[in-house]
Amino acid sequence: MGATHATPASQGALIRRKALGTSSSGKDDSHSIVILNKGVQAFSGVTGDYLDMRWEKDGIAVEVLFSKAGLATQILVTTEETAFLIDAGDGTLRDLIHKNFLPQRLKGIFFTHGHADHMAGLYGILGFLRAENHTGTFRIWYPKGCEEVRAVIDAFQRCYKNTTPFTLVEHALNDGDEVEIGQIKVLAREVKHWHSIKGQLLRPAPAMGYRLEFRGITIAVTGDTAPCPSVVELVQDADLALIEASLPDEVSEEQKMFLHLTHSEAKKLGTLARDFRFIHLPKD
Repeated sequence: MGATHATPASQGALIRRKALGTSSSGKDDSHSIVILNKGVQAFSGVTGDYLDMRWEKDGIAVEVLFSKAGLATQILVTTEETAFLIDAGDGTLRDLIHKNFLPQRLKGIFFTHGHADHMAGLYGILGFLRAENHTGTFRIWYPKGCEEVRAVIDAFQRCYKNTTPFTLVEHALNDGDEVEIGQIKVLAREVKHWHSIKGQLLRPAPAMGYRLEFRGITIAVTGDTAPCPSVVELVQDADLALIEASLPDEVSEEQKMFLHLTHSEAKKLGTLARDFRFIHLPKD
């Protein structure tokens, strides 16, 4: 079956335009738990290495399967009734299988943007679902204008248009769009991130951060972004904020303005949330 562009009336996970802004649940965080692999050092700082960082509260779990700048980022979100990924960098399929998590459980993937370290694992996931004769609907959400994700979908469909047992549905998101997937509401906000090669700026990249709400619990994922008003709104009063911290403080002003958050900027942003974790740490 070919990829189709769903309309709000036809899709199970609704997209609707929403007035922009955030709200605070004000709920107590005493029941949050964090499970980390042995030797993790990146939780309160910006150094160290980790796999499988998990945060759970009142029925929703968020796991950073892997996150290193320039290599891969993949985040798994689960509740009793649904599961999806935010980004799918290289190795996502391996990471899911390593956790004994069946990829067939996924309802879809939200992409923050189209750079390879955030979407290189997409083709592998689609190929696995096809090989396993997965049926039903698999959804892909991405920022409107994200050429890279669209190109992977097109390539997969060209190869397997008539032999794919599941329905692949794609949704191009605009700033302020809201998606409902199960009991989770996902707000998409445009953030500031540019295409670049070795730090040399090329042009703006379509990029989103996401704010999830589940039974009064809020979770923010900044995606790759330089400082901007929308990322502040995403993180404000969130129960958990996953904040990219890609740059050392000693970089050019141009990189700070258009590419990523520095360590100091990430720490400052984190103080706006009830709890925060750094992701997308430097690979060196």
